[in-house]
Formats: sequence, structure tokens, C-alpha cells
Amino acid sequence: MSPMTQTSLRARITALIDQSAYNASVVEHGAWLAERLGARLQLRHLREAEESVADAKALLARAAERLADQGAPTPDLSLVEGDLLAGAISAEASLLVLGKRGAGSGEDRSALGDHVEPIVRGLETPICLASQVFLPIQRVLAITDANPARRAALDLLARGQGLADLDLDAVVVARPGDDPETKLAMARGALDGRAATFAIHAESLGEALWRYLEDRPADLIVISRAVLLAEGERSLAASHGSLWAARASVIVC
Repeated sequence: MSPMTQTSLRARITALIDQSAYNASVVEHGAWLAERLGARLQLRHLREAEESVADAKALLARAAERLADQGAPTPDLSLVEGDLLAGAISAEASLLVLGKRGAGSGEDRSALGDHVEPIVRGLETPICLASQVFLPIQRVLAITDANPARRAALDLLARGQGLADLDLDAVVVARPGDDPETKLAMARGALDGRAATFAIHAESLGEALWRYLEDRPADLIVISRAVLLAEGERSLAASHGSLWAARASVIVC
């Protein structure tokens, strides 16, 4: 069971903020998830070498003020030194939130930031990779493969009670030779009829996702690490047909 499925009032969501264009969205995604899941929000900033302590503290203070202006509870603030992976590990959070891309990503919306892959591969904690702009989240999509052993995304939605009133979809991606029926039945059972379930026959997760998005919008995508990394090297690579090019934020669990 992933940490996110055990959320309580003592659970902590940590939003890793920086000076990129994703900063405000990361803060707002963190606050939204904390409210939904009954968790405490921590804003954490890893001070960069060229950044003064005063500037780093001011960045955290501005983020907290942004939430106060929106009527959100006061977050905990954390200023730390070191690299991003170490800072993510030491947060000991139930869920981490960070931007899909960093300050150096420019306008390329097909690639993940260089900071993302080490965290996805190095942690077991669920991670929300936030889009550049936080928009109202109304439909959540769990995307998985046909392997019955890889069900973390379904379990997260099944136990995430704070997401129960949202529209939920579950897509089983069936590659050539796969039979999706067992996984579809598992999805229907795990989500107790609360989700619309689909099978999409495709060569890759990205292909299946974009075929889904042609007909239905999704505001938040949930995928398990096991399913994501089973794609091999292309799972985290830049591609206009990948799931990273979609507008939606992504939770990797």
C-alpha cells in the first residue's frame, strides 16, 4: 500500500518549490491535494548556490502569502540545503508535489525537467508532477496496463476518499497479444462502479492516452511506477506523443 492511501490528519504533503514558472502551480496543487486528502501541507525550498538565505526565505514567505490570500490553511515552511533528491527523501512526505519541468525547460512541453527522473526512480513515495498552471480538477484518469499485478493506480483511487466526488475514468492499455478483461474486471471491482472503464488497444501508453484525450478531457492522470517504468527508456523520454505532453498533471504512485 502506498503512503498516499493511508492519509490522515497527520499525513504530510510536501510541495518542492523553486523559482521556475511552475512555482505557483506547485503550491496550489499541494494545497488542493492537502485539502482533499486531509493532510498537512509543507512548502519546502532547496536553496540554490547563487541564492542568498534571505532570498530563499522570501520565496517561501511569498508562497505562504499566496495561500493565505486564497483562504488556505497556513503551511509549514522548510528551507534546506543540498541536492533535490536528498531534499525529497528527507521530507518524509506521504506525497511530493513538484513541477513537471524546471526553469531551463523553455517552451518544450514534450520533455520532463532533468530533476524529475532521479526522483521518480529513486523514491517509492507518490509524486504529483504539476502542470505549469493549476486548473480546476474535475476528471481523474487512472491509466494502467493489462498486467493484473500492477494495480497501484487503481488502489490509490479506490482508497483516496477525497477524490470520490470527482469524475473517475480508468483506461487499461492492451498491447498486441494482451487480454485486458481481467484488469478491466479488477478496475470495476476496485472502484466499485464509481469509474467509467475502458480498454484501448495500442502500442504504448502515450498512444492510448492521446486517443482517450481526443474524446474526453482529463485534469489529473494517475499511473503507477511499475506500469510507467515497464515502458523502458521511452517512459520518461521527450516525445510529443507521450503522456508528459498532455496538459494534465500526473501522479506517479
